[in-house]
Amino acid sequence: MKPHSSRSNKTSRFRINFFDPAFVLLLTFISPVNSCTEQERHSLLRFLAGLSQDSGLAASWQNSTDCCTWEGIICGEDGAVTEISLASRGLQGRISLSLRELTSLSRLNLSYNLLSGGLPSELISTSSIVVLDVSFNRLDGELQELNSSSPERPLQVLNISSNLFTGAFPSTTWEKTSSLFAINASNNSFTGYIPSTFCISSSSFVLDLSYNQFSGNIPHGIGKCCSLRMLKVGHNNIIGTLPYDLFSAISLEYLSFANNGLQGTINGALIIKLRNLVFVDLGWNRFSGKIPDSIGQLKKLEELHMCSNNLSGELPSSLGECTNLVTINLRSNKLEGELAKVNFSNLPNLKKIDFGSNNFTGTIPESIYSCSNLTWLRLSSNRLHGQLTKNIGNLKFITFLSLSYNNFTNITNTLHILKSLRNLNVLLIGGNFKNEAMPQDEAINGFENILCLAIEDCALSGKIPNWFSKLRNLQILVLHNNQLNGPIPTWTSSLKFLKYVDISNNNLTGEIPAGLMEMAMLKSDKVADNSDPIAFPLPVYAGACLCFQYHTATALPKMLNLGNNKFTGAIPMEIGELKALVSLNLSFNNLNSEIPQSMNNLKNLMVLDLSYNHLTGAIPPALMNLHFLSKFNVSYNDLEGPVPIGGQFSTFPSSSFAGNPKLCSPMLLHHCNSAEEDLSSSNSTKDPSRFGRRRRFGTTTYGHSCVDGGGGGSAGRRAMARLVFNVAEAPVGFGVGVGVGGWMTGEPMSLTNMSRTRVHFPSGPTIVGLMKEKAHNGTKNMGRIQVVIPFRPHVLNISSNRFTGDFPSTTWEKMRNLVVINASNNSFTGYIPSSFCISSPSFTVLDLSYNRFSGNIPPGIGNCSALKMFKAGYNNISGTLPDELFDAISLEYLSFPNNGLQGRIDGTHLIKLKNLATLDLRWNQLTGKIPDSINQLKQLEELHLCSNMMSGELPGKLGSCTNLKVIDLKHNNFYGDLGKVDFSALHNLRILDLYLNNFTGTIPVSIYSCRNLKALRLSANHLHGELSSGIINLKYLSFLSLANNNFTNITNALQVLKSCRTMTTLLIGRNFRGEIMPQDENIDGFGNLQVLDISGCLLSGNIPQWISRLKNLKMLILSANRPTGPIPGWINSLNLLFFIDMSDNRLTEEIPINLMNMTMLRSEKYVTHVDPRVFEIPVYNGPSLQYRALTAFPTLLNLSYNSFTGEISPIIGQLEVHVLDFSFNNLSGKIPQSICNLTNLQVLHLSNNHLTDAIPPGLSNLHFLSAFNVSNNDLEGPIPTGGQFDTFPDSSFRGNPKICSPIVARRCNSTEEALTSPISTKQYIDKTVFVIAFGVSFGVGVVYDQIVVSRFLQSLRLRLVCPLE
Repeated sequence: MKPHSSRSNKTSRFRINFFDPAFVLLLTFISPVNSCTEQERHSLLRFLAGLSQDSGLAASWQNSTDCCTWEGIICGEDGAVTEISLASRGLQGRISLSLRELTSLSRLNLSYNLLSGGLPSELISTSSIVVLDVSFNRLDGELQELNSSSPERPLQVLNISSNLFTGAFPSTTWEKTSSLFAINASNNSFTGYIPSTFCISSSSFVLDLSYNQFSGNIPHGIGKCCSLRMLKVGHNNIIGTLPYDLFSAISLEYLSFANNGLQGTINGALIIKLRNLVFVDLGWNRFSGKIPDSIGQLKKLEELHMCSNNLSGELPSSLGECTNLVTINLRSNKLEGELAKVNFSNLPNLKKIDFGSNNFTGTIPESIYSCSNLTWLRLSSNRLHGQLTKNIGNLKFITFLSLSYNNFTNITNTLHILKSLRNLNVLLIGGNFKNEAMPQDEAINGFENILCLAIEDCALSGKIPNWFSKLRNLQILVLHNNQLNGPIPTWTSSLKFLKYVDISNNNLTGEIPAGLMEMAMLKSDKVADNSDPIAFPLPVYAGACLCFQYHTATALPKMLNLGNNKFTGAIPMEIGELKALVSLNLSFNNLNSEIPQSMNNLKNLMVLDLSYNHLTGAIPPALMNLHFLSKFNVSYNDLEGPVPIGGQFSTFPSSSFAGNPKLCSPMLLHHCNSAEEDLSSSNSTKDPSRFGRRRRFGTTTYGHSCVDGGGGGSAGRRAMARLVFNVAEAPVGFGVGVGVGGWMTGEPMSLTNMSRTRVHFPSGPTIVGLMKEKAHNGTKNMGRIQVVIPFRPHVLNISSNRFTGDFPSTTWEKMRNLVVINASNNSFTGYIPSSFCISSPSFTVLDLSYNRFSGNIPPGIGNCSALKMFKAGYNNISGTLPDELFDAISLEYLSFPNNGLQGRIDGTHLIKLKNLATLDLRWNQLTGKIPDSINQLKQLEELHLCSNMMSGELPGKLGSCTNLKVIDLKHNNFYGDLGKVDFSALHNLRILDLYLNNFTGTIPVSIYSCRNLKALRLSANHLHGELSSGIINLKYLSFLSLANNNFTNITNALQVLKSCRTMTTLLIGRNFRGEIMPQDENIDGFGNLQVLDISGCLLSGNIPQWISRLKNLKMLILSANRPTGPIPGWINSLNLLFFIDMSDNRLTEEIPINLMNMTMLRSEKYVTHVDPRVFEIPVYNGPSLQYRALTAFPTLLNLSYNSFTGEISPIIGQLEVHVLDFSFNNLSGKIPQSICNLTNLQVLHLSNNHLTDAIPPGLSNLHFLSAFNVSNNDLEGPIPTGGQFDTFPDSSFRGNPKICSPIVARRCNSTEEALTSPISTKQYIDKTVFVIAFGVSFGVGVVYDQIVVSRFLQSLRLRLVCPLE
């Protein structure tokens, strides 16, 4: 679910409250002398009798026979009941029809109760009620239309918001309510189209239909509402454009269509008609084009929310003429140009600016600093540059400042300026100041109110500065991906509120200080968390994809990440005192000794990563008592003995323990013997001899190693003849042939001066190499051997080790025969030298990828005339591609992915590289167009430019690169018609990926001439039209994604695509909107299809029979459509289906038994049947979540938001699903006891049904259950205790008034407590086990991947955030 757009406090002007206490009190004082009639008294008592829970109201009403004196009842002068005001009384039951007998009743307020059942239509059609408010109850069913012959009704205000109403919204009813001026039907489940008959004769009108399931277009008749002041229809499924006549509603002050599927441009000539607009929210749609210049004529505009669209172009200078603006939110668009074109000094009321994640250039305009009331400013993820000026000090009230991921310079000046901002709470400036020094100036003494400080990804050198110690309120400190050195300062423990520390990926040394173990916020989860819940006025975005949102500091876990540094010594025993810690990462250091037993005390721990150290001894068996541990990694240490069994350890993969040859377990190659099994509870030590291991990334080996174990036989001589010196398999982190005794000494090695080690090339005919036997060979003698080589070596391979420091520069001048250097996958820092080929004219291959190099690409590399391969991806390289680089005219492979390169690709230089076969510049910040001259690269086979900021149309002559096999241009700003490129000559093309751009037009027919195409992704563009039959020429196509475009005629599309017999993945969601699901029996292809996604299309009809013939189908996603009828009985014939999402439809009847008999949903071993290679290219769920294999998805059954009835079958206990969602249906009966058998269940949602009886106590034994919701049912009795139930919030149980527990309003009496099964009181766990529902892997630098589960918990329903793409 996309995040909600901001809401203004200005909406208060539209709030209508006829039940203000003062107003009610006033009416009480003027109550009449006359008593109510006997008939009205009986009507009220019948209403009371219909309640199942009156919360003491009966006692109040029985004190007098005069109902005018009853609580909540107000009468007129004649004694007739005119008002009932019983809000927030905890009333339960149904609304009695007897209220219609109160013929003088004008105001009825039953809001904020727990009333259920339907809303009697007679209350809307009554001849007396003027104001009807039943909001925030559990009313359900459909609203009935008034009879067309009904007389005029006096209703003025109708508030039915926050209930469970379904079905189509009435349309003709409103023709009989000419006095109506306010309808609030928000937060229900209404479907169908929005009617346009609301305001036929009303003088002023307010309409709120947000948070429903309305579909179709904005009705054209809405423009006739000339008196419409507020129109809120956000968070629905509205599509199409803004209709012209909408702008005829000239009284509009508040317009909100946030989070829909609207598209098109904003018509500047029309929007100026809405001169009364105060609030506009069109965020989270698909609007394109520019912000019109005429926006400056909206003089009353206070809030402008256009975030997360596809807007482009420059900001109109006229924006500065909207002098009443308070909020501007344009985040996540494709806007460009200089901000200085807007004069912000005319906006004195401006408080919030969010321009993050666009393409703005230039410097921060000085006029912004004139906005003296500004409190929030985000300019992150743009291309701004320069230095901050002292005028930012004018922003005295600013609390939130994010400038991260731009090109700002001079961090010292920046901090000296910003320290004067005394109200600053959040400062995010990472991704700037590349390769500068961390300021150590003690004069940096401000920032006393800073709660969150992030200076990550800057490659800053120096030490952690002392001025941090003055930040007494600091809670979050993020310094990862710099080059900081030295120890962690001792003053760290003085920061009493610090709870989130990420200093990973630096060069920090020394032992982990004991002071770090004294951090108050990490020592006890009972310490009051003083995190300001409004500290993040704008959401803080985290992760490389900027897709993780945090609205408050309290949302971040208590974390300590020291990974990827150079810490030595033992892990302090005191670490067991950090009992509040949720995530601990000490990986990739040089820690030794045993894992402290005290870690068993970290009961809240969810993530523990100790991999790639030198830890010895056994894994403490008591760690299996950490019941919330969902990520665990001790790989590549020197651990021994048995892997603990039971608890969470039964869920960890074997990769968590790899590289520890003396560990034994049934899951590892080394099984435990009886003696080892006896050691499971004892500690053991071992010889600290090191064994070879690899780091996270794969290695590239050129040739074979000459150190093959002897060098004596013919095989050895053949290997030596390859002239390769390869230490790529040498033990990680140890020197090679060090003079004090070789690598057995365990000394870390630096290549700063290679002549001090044995890794050099002597003048004689021999070279000292290394022999390393793998542990499972049983060899114990791992010393050095002499290997005779008849020539000087040509190849140096030191990849996949842990070398650090600067890479040698002058060394290479002494090597005249050097051909290949592979130093990839280490931790080298500093600049890339340019002296490789000074003495080696035949130097051919240079691989420096996966290190920490910084600075620019050295121009001197262009002198390497024989260089064929240059790989330096995954470093911190910045700057542009130097002109001299293109003088290396022999280059065949040029790869710089995942750096900070920027600028344009110069076409005049690019054509020099006529031998280029692979060009990989993805994940940088390159701009501009793909040069037309690319057509001269006739040898080009792979072109990777994805995830940059490139724009423009594709060059028409790209089709001249006839050897192309891969074109990957996804996630840029390219636009234009694809038909301008002639793809017909690209006969070798296998992968074409144009995902997430702005391409328009139709799919060019020439693409269908690429007969070898295997993967085609055109999703998330603006393509339209119908599919051509020419696509059947793609005989080898296995992956096709056309999702999130504007294609039409789904019947034709499927008839055409069925001929693609090799297709395994078909993703076509969010197209074909409002069409009918094809039922044609002739759709008989797709025999190899494994993944089918047709979600978000609003298709009507039934689930078609032809799906039953997809016998290889494993994932079926049909959510957010409009099919009706039951789930067909043939569903269980799809024996491989393990992921079923049919949520948000109109399916009816009972949940079929056949669904419970599906083979793959009943087997834990479903993964063994799933092809890990089914995705030719990664599948995206949104711009950042990617899945490379089907095995990354859980077993899932999602039937939520339908109209299923009946009981949940006990057979459900036979399933082995991870995610089960039956919420928002009409299910009844008990929760079956057999559901307690679903021991793998991670998510269970049964909310908003009519379930009765008790919650089965045995559910507390589902130890992986991390999301649970049974709210808004008719459950009763005690909530189970123990296990995961001790972690679920009270919102999981709300709306069940008969439930009792210490966490809900109603406490259990002794009888009810006795009903709790003993097994449910077993205290097994203290907190949630966050097992990631979609298997997203854990990585250093990101908090931990709970993206899917966290979104699930926020939305209380499991749905794919977007269609698969």
